[in-house]
Amino acid sequence: MDYRFSSWILGAIAGLLLWCTPPTASAEDLCAPSEATDPQPQHINGSKTFTYKTIGDVDLRLYVFNSAGHEPGYKAPAVVFFYGGGFLFGDIRRYQTQATHLALRGLVTVLVDYRVKCRHGSVIMDSVTDAKSAMRWVRGHAGEFGIDPSRIAAVGSSAGGLMAADTALVSDFDDPADPPIDPRPNALVLYNPGLDTASPAAIQRVTTNWGKAVADHARDFSPIDHLDRGLPPTIIFQGTADKGVPPETAKEFCRRARALKAQCDAVLYPGAPHGFTEVWLGLEDPSVFTKTEFWASDTSRRTDAFLTKLGWLPRR
Repeated sequence: MDYRFSSWILGAIAGLLLWCTPPTASAEDLCAPSEATDPQPQHINGSKTFTYKTIGDVDLRLYVFNSAGHEPGYKAPAVVFFYGGGFLFGDIRRYQTQATHLALRGLVTVLVDYRVKCRHGSVIMDSVTDAKSAMRWVRGHAGEFGIDPSRIAAVGSSAGGLMAADTALVSDFDDPADPPIDPRPNALVLYNPGLDTASPAAIQRVTTNWGKAVADHARDFSPIDHLDRGLPPTIIFQGTADKGVPPETAKEFCRRARALKAQCDAVLYPGAPHGFTEVWLGLEDPSVFTKTEFWASDTSRRTDAFLTKLGWLPRR
């Protein structure tokens, strides 16, 4: 088996491994050395690096982007990004472009690392716990970075989308070492997110990759099963050709959320596959080469419009 895949290809496979059946490869195969399983970078240009949590000898870092034009005393909204990778692996730089774009528009943006199986031997609940710890850290350091603690959004793709949604909806999986700070975001932007881990197919895949003990908790970290906790304003970007996450799930998630009086919009992109907003997809798949730039640009435009409607960005 050739492991010299791009990080997008491995990320897409991870999405398929987590959400689809039948299995195409084992998690152990996918954890073979590759760019997707490499250690995360120590530094990312334009950001400042902080350790938000230490577990044994593992330092979990996040990367804060804050515009030099951020005026002293101004409390800006913040956007916290969680990369995807099926809880197996992933590259924290996947959202670097979006983080930079929003930071230049005056928001504070944060890229978050978290535990994944191939690097840390972790399970899904560990990743969710880390996401909640990161949200607490950002809100707890709001004064330091000029952040308005009442305007913090969580953004995620695929597995990262599940984690972002869980920070809003799931009350379990808190780290007892965390300070008593509310981790719930005030808005969600989700890219082809995993929203239903309690379906038979999802439970089968979770069992394959992590075992029955984790699968027994599948409903506990399934966002669609916790909508009654209260969903913040949410926008979901979903491709109709996604073989990793059923497009119907995003629509059903928003239908149930709206029935509970929450704001939720699912924007579907015809013919778009899993991970469609990652622009280098066009380098790997000629059939979508002319579409990737549009998908990336349009989701960025819609994200800006969503945040503008919330009053977090000024109208242009």
